[in-house]
Amino acid sequence: MNHSQTSEVMKMNEVQEKKYWFVRNDLLHLLQAIDRDILSAEYQVIGCEEYVQVDWLFSGSGQRYHKKICVSADSLKALALDVIRCI
Repeated sequence: MNHSQTSEVMKMNEVQEKKYWFVRNDLLHLLQAIDRDILSAEYQVIGCEEYVQVDWLFSGSGQRYHKKICVSADSLKALALDVIRCI
């Protein structure tokens, strides 16, 4: 974990930190199994809202695309389902 990741996690409460690691590890692997063009999935807390940003690389064009999905107040299961529905 680099310094920016450490400070980002330190600002989160215990539930948010659990979501952060779930998205970076478990959910990212699942998303990449569904769509190999997915580059990353990042859990973010912005103000009082929680989001997962998913980044894709468009095959052929090399362009990057991202989608920010609101996951505030979601359990891990609901968070995963919301993200999968939106990709």
